[in-house]
Amino acid sequence: MQKTWFTHDPVDTDTTNELLSRYAARNIQTQKTLATDPRLWLISALLPEGNREPRRDTTYEHKCWA
Repeated sequence: MQKTWFTHDPVDTDTTNELLSRYAARNIQTQKTLATDPRLWLISALLPEGNREPRRDTTYEHKCWA
């Protein structure tokens, strides 16, 4: 299965620690780098890709409207 890096939006230190602990519990490789704003961090995780594209959300669609 192919893996690619997913980068979260800049987050604060508390959120960074929580994300890193959750990824570590699932044995996922992560990287933590300082963002341009020195109060925030960028978290990157090496995640597996799916075989199919995501399904279109049809929550608010009705069959008679299509």
